[in-house]
Amino acid sequence: MRHIRRSRVPLTVQALALASAAVLFPAAGNADSVSGTINYRSKAGAVVVNVANVYLIKGPDAVSGKTIRELIFTSADIGAKLQACASMTCASGHVTEGMTVDFDAGPRLNYWVVGNGQMIQYSGTAKPGETLKVAADTAQRLAGTLTIDHAAVGGAKVNVKFDATVIKQFNK
Repeated sequence: MRHIRRSRVPLTVQALALASAAVLFPAAGNADSVSGTINYRSKAGAVVVNVANVYLIKGPDAVSGKTIRELIFTSADIGAKLQACASMTCASGHVTEGMTVDFDAGPRLNYWVVGNGQMIQYSGTAKPGETLKVAADTAQRLAGTLTIDHAAVGGAKVNVKFDATVIKQFNK
């Protein structure tokens, strides 16, 4: 005969404890909500990225040294790789299909689109007022819609809706 040991803690208390733990201790490196696409037509062919992940990181700009925020849009989950990085440049190196967008580096948004394992690359700038509709903009969170259409001049066409919180702050 099998004996079933029952917990002395009521089921409702157990459920509350699990829910509290999920709120207080979210999984590190998980991507926030995002949807949209990044398109770029290169000489080698079209790059189409269905964006499935967004990450917001903070750290010093490579040129000015000023602390900036950077959104990283990818098709693949690279959250664990970003958490393992010691520098902002390391973080960019893990983007093989997607885009990075720098905020706070100057009056324009600096962006970098990559595809085909970084074999295809394009960088450009965009005017925030024309391309970014902000829903939330704080030191720890950035949300809104980014719409860039530089296809007519050989650039990228981007349409993504995102809501991201800072997952890591770098010192270098």
